[in-house]
Amino acid sequence: MEPQGVLGGFYRLSEWIMRLAYVNLLWIAFTLLGGIIFGIMPATIASFAITRKWVMDNEEDFPVFKTFWENYRKDFMNANLFGVFLFISGGILYLYYANLDVLPNHLSNIFQIIFYSAVLIIGFVIVFIFPVFVHYNVSLKQYFINSFVIALSFPHYAILMLFIISVSIIVFQFAPVLALFFGLSLNVFLLMKISLKAFTKIAVKQNRKEECNDKSKQISV
Repeated sequence: MEPQGVLGGFYRLSEWIMRLAYVNLLWIAFTLLGGIIFGIMPATIASFAITRKWVMDNEEDFPVFKTFWENYRKDFMNANLFGVFLFISGGILYLYYANLDVLPNHLSNIFQIIFYSAVLIIGFVIVFIFPVFVHYNVSLKQYFINSFVIALSFPHYAILMLFIISVSIIVFQFAPVLALFFGLSLNVFLLMKISLKAFTKIAVKQNRKEECNDKSKQISV
């Protein structure tokens, strides 16, 4: 029987601490398994998949290691395609920014605005694309489109998610030992919680739209 009251709160907190630490260690292990370069993206996807089951489905008694491995193996190719996209996007943005100095001042200011706008848009897509990947079952192209549309539909969520990542980077720089156990998993947990709020609102709107369509069909009949 699970403790209640304050003791129950500490019990749940310690349980989540252990969960997040375990997922973070799995992420590190499977990232190394893929030689870092090919392991980091599928390990990140698997971490989101595990966290989604805990947060949304409220599942607790499932084999975490087995589920992590299954998602890692199943999504290995698509996850690394995401990695290629991020690498190319980052490379293009770096070259773009590095060459801003050669432009005249009046043009440099315009292109700086374009640069920071592109960085913001790509950032919006990145924070949503992992939750979208583990939540929806669509084509590879549609993952990017859905992430972009959801980010534009809920920009306050995207900004909050980017803020969380930024703060965690700063905090874990001062506490590298904590980063070993919670560096990724804590961000995954918070991003998944926020994303599910957006997904829930989208599902509610779709259900209302379908209900309205059904009613209009009945009236026309």
